[in-house]
Amino acid sequence: MPKLSYYNTGPIYAKHPEAVHGRHPKDMIVLHETATPDYPGLKDELAVENYLVSKEYGIHGMTDKEGNIIWASGFGNAVFYQAGGVNERSIGIEQVFHALKDTPTNYQLWAARTTQLRATAKLVASICNTWNIPLRFSHGDSAGITSHWNISQIYSASEGHWDCHPRHLGGYYPILHVIRMAYLYRTAGYKL
Repeated sequence: MPKLSYYNTGPIYAKHPEAVHGRHPKDMIVLHETATPDYPGLKDELAVENYLVSKEYGIHGMTDKEGNIIWASGFGNAVFYQAGGVNERSIGIEQVFHALKDTPTNYQLWAARTTQLRATAKLVASICNTWNIPLRFSHGDSAGITSHWNISQIYSASEGHWDCHPRHLGGYYPILHVIRMAYLYRTAGYKL
């Protein structure tokens, strides 16, 4: 089985235990966008990680336009504050993206980021294979893959976030495409 290649941010959380709010089994993945400048390399990812831990938040994984993948190894079952209402049960994946609010224009921008969408699909498949999370779309009220926008529609604790508003629900983010690609990587046996 192929092992996913990634940059390990686990040591950041080992140095900042205050960002870890317990451990809990997972049955959901929540996709996010960073709304950061989108610099090449790992500059955005590491800046996001350091900002999050400074606020006692965290994120399990991250991808960028170049296809880089970050994963907090050893913290897959950690409770990170990343999606109010489902923090205990969910694994969060940030995607470095300089969003233009919740606009249809973002769809064209995401459609051009095939390398990043593939990286996200690989990470999703690896998480699903490793933790037996169902590889299906979820509106945020059941096990599967969802977006921060979906979670915000159900839980007020998610504070009205619009990131990754699914295209098939009137938004711009191609979540169903990511899930279809993840099926291929899951079949290939990708694991963390």
